[in-house]
Amino acid sequence: MLKLMLSGILGNDAETRTVGESMVINFNVAVSMDYKDKEGKKVEKTEWVKASMWRDPESKIADFLKKGKKVLIEGTPESEGFKNRDGDIKSALAVKVRELEFLN
Repeated sequence: MLKLMLSGILGNDAETRTVGESMVINFNVAVSMDYKDKEGKKVEKTEWVKASMWRDPESKIADFLKKGKKVLIEGTPESEGFKNRDGDIKSALAVKVRELEFLN
């Protein structure tokens, strides 16, 4: 089993889409990490993670997934390939959310 846990801040309001008899909720999470570089200076790095979660269409959780909210997520990591504006092929970290907890 492959599992990813992360805490971060939502970078956008969640977007929902109905697929068949389910609803997919998509949002981005900014995860910040601090470390020291070779000279001992503190560096903050932010990674963006694309998150998606499947729920019953009656679920209201998307109403609470607003930009700036802090969340703790557990799910399955995936990598997604895409082309940027310059046509270069890039990859992004994504997670299929199983559990979500609001931290603020």
